[in-house]
Amino acid sequence: MNEATKDFSNENRFLLKMEMKRLSKPCIRSIDLRTRVSSPCELVSFQGIKHYLHQPAVQLFAQLVEQYAGYTFGVYESVLNLAEHEFNTNAGTMTPTEEQNIDSRKSNSEKYIVTNQQLLNFSHRHEERMNYVVLIEIFLDNNKSLFATTVDISPNGLKLKLKNPSELDMIKILTPVSIVFRGFQSDSGLTKETIEYRVLGISGEAEQTRIHVYRDSRSGPQIFNNYVKNLIKSHKRKYKVNLDNTVVALDDKIHEQAFASTTPSLSVFVDTQDPQTPTAKFACVNGTNKEIMDYWLDEDDEQNIGFLLNPPRLLSMLSSPRSDNCIWAYAFTHIKDGKVYFYSATSAELEHEPELKAVFLSYASRKVSWRVYKVVCSDIDPQSAYVPSAMPTGINRKIDRLNRPLIPRLEAKLKNIKHMLSVTDVTHLVAQQCYQKETLNRDKIKHLATFGHPRNRPPVVVLSFRYKQQELRKETRYKLRTSIRLENYDTHLTGVSEDCSISGLKLELDSPFEQRINSKVSISFPILQKKTTQFILEDLKYRVKHINYDKLVLHLEAITEEELSVAEKFFTQLIDNNKDKLKTITNEESVPGMGHALRCMQARNTPQLCTYMQKHNGGYFPTTTTMQPIRASWLNLLQHDMPATKMNNAWLFQDKHKGNAFIRDALRALRLDLRPVQAEIYVAFDPKDIDYETAIVAQWENELATHRSKLQFIKTAMARGEFYAFSVHISRSNRPDTSFLEQELLYITRYAIHKAKQLEQQMWDIAGQVYLTDITQEAIYRYKLNK
Repeated sequence: MNEATKDFSNENRFLLKMEMKRLSKPCIRSIDLRTRVSSPCELVSFQGIKHYLHQPAVQLFAQLVEQYAGYTFGVYESVLNLAEHEFNTNAGTMTPTEEQNIDSRKSNSEKYIVTNQQLLNFSHRHEERMNYVVLIEIFLDNNKSLFATTVDISPNGLKLKLKNPSELDMIKILTPVSIVFRGFQSDSGLTKETIEYRVLGISGEAEQTRIHVYRDSRSGPQIFNNYVKNLIKSHKRKYKVNLDNTVVALDDKIHEQAFASTTPSLSVFVDTQDPQTPTAKFACVNGTNKEIMDYWLDEDDEQNIGFLLNPPRLLSMLSSPRSDNCIWAYAFTHIKDGKVYFYSATSAELEHEPELKAVFLSYASRKVSWRVYKVVCSDIDPQSAYVPSAMPTGINRKIDRLNRPLIPRLEAKLKNIKHMLSVTDVTHLVAQQCYQKETLNRDKIKHLATFGHPRNRPPVVVLSFRYKQQELRKETRYKLRTSIRLENYDTHLTGVSEDCSISGLKLELDSPFEQRINSKVSISFPILQKKTTQFILEDLKYRVKHINYDKLVLHLEAITEEELSVAEKFFTQLIDNNKDKLKTITNEESVPGMGHALRCMQARNTPQLCTYMQKHNGGYFPTTTTMQPIRASWLNLLQHDMPATKMNNAWLFQDKHKGNAFIRDALRALRLDLRPVQAEIYVAFDPKDIDYETAIVAQWENELATHRSKLQFIKTAMARGEFYAFSVHISRSNRPDTSFLEQELLYITRYAIHKAKQLEQQMWDIAGQVYLTDITQEAIYRYKLNK
């Protein structure tokens, strides 16, 4: 080197030497050229690091790795410089308009690229960790030592940052290391004490690389354990507790709460105590998917969803080797002599009855009670029901209560729950019209009894556990079912009361109530009036406090001035005189904690994809998606040319420039009408096209106005690449229940009030959720393209 640089000054020779030393340092950064070059890229794995390189870069990479004797910063920078040079060369041949179009497409698409996370996938800490910087020396097995500083500290672990990042390759995961805390105060007696640790992992890259080490504090020395515990106790207000996992947990719970309260999929849990007779046992119900359960109520309000999810169908699903384990079920009801008769058939069962298939689909689709369900089966672990808080035990009693394990009685109820069914109602007019076109052979209708469910052999009752929101009621409610009349200006409706309290009333109406919340109404009780002469039970004044999504259920509050109203006086006397007869409505569960346990199992195992929307700058944009890891080809639509943790939702918003952009209009409509919006979207995908904007073409059902246009779109998509169809449910977010998140919020507020405020604002900013259900198979089936 001296010969080659003999004409250099000493200063320049020194700078050259330092630069060569920098370029020779080992690098752990991954190179991804998929968004930098136009040529196709291939996966190249070297020393455990994965790179996406096009052919010229592969050749350069191999050449430089040999030259540098490993993967160094010199290799990394040279490959990126090659890609940048190619880009600049190609850009020089583009017109200004072409460059503007590329930049515009990229910026538009980036608005819809969000992080995907798994619900309730956060870590529980067994002890508090404090942000604390102190100099340490790490001794390795080969008698070499490295200097580092701590980033945070706890009695059982450390997060470290090396003084010299180039020494990182000397650290091996799961190997033991000895650490001396050189920076502790001299009177601690620990500045020369060796503490044994084991390397748990390495995170980050370059200057942000962090080493995680842990130890078993039970092995001592006790003087070190006591010193660290006292250090954290005395200084955690000053140096602050590390809140990373608590912030992640709170963000996770915010999205789980929004999901649990509005998901259209009904989660049903299957008991396999007898493997040959799997039984649907429990269901996790909210205000949206409750309709699925209600459909299977008979004339006596007895639950019969077990007809749909009967043991033979469940056994067929559980024994199927397919990864996308699901069934498509078609159902209708027939009412005769005031009795409800249920009929259902899966697509596989219809294929086994070819002579009745067309008759069933044609006849059933003509019924008002026609329903189509997609049922997806997932394997689950009963232990997923236990989700402790992110915070360690011992901070306060409320957190200790959150961290308690499941009670034995609850564990016993859940131990045989090994599978979860996600039942989604994908009934839609578009598909119904397709099946109605089938010629109906009326002579064979009587043979549909084959698909009828016998009333004399009722299924096992599925116990439902409702999504619980914060209890805001001030008074005890009592069941009271009696006829009512409701008047509001020129509106006259009839119905029945569901429950009552001294000041409140819940009604179920025979027809929708079209007025708004806070409207004043007059209520009359014709049946109760016959039983009393002491009170006039007509024209009693109430105010509407809540209207459900289908406008058939109202919650009312009595209008009163200084004295009790007539309604309040009557119900006070009615309740006092009949407490032994009136049944109290409570939220108590037969097994304490069952509802919460099922909700946790649902969140950790649901195959449902949910996109969370937020209003920003006058428009609606996705902020996050949540979904558990599943194997499905349609995920390529969201992950095409994306990193593993990202999802691109841009194809759902290809109509964003139109005046009637579907998702935007739906979310606006939900501000006035709470009923979820359902529609279908059809997608053509060319996986060979690396340009995201041209690889995917999506059309909402209203953009393909006729069945002929839909069929032509499907055929074209299948001929050129891949076709997918989705049932899209769009819901408005419910009011957040802060009691469910209270302890995490208080804990974060104690040490970082600004973070707590940001998360609380994020919770209120969720405007709605977009749920996707893959119905590709059903769409192909309805248009008879499966043959």
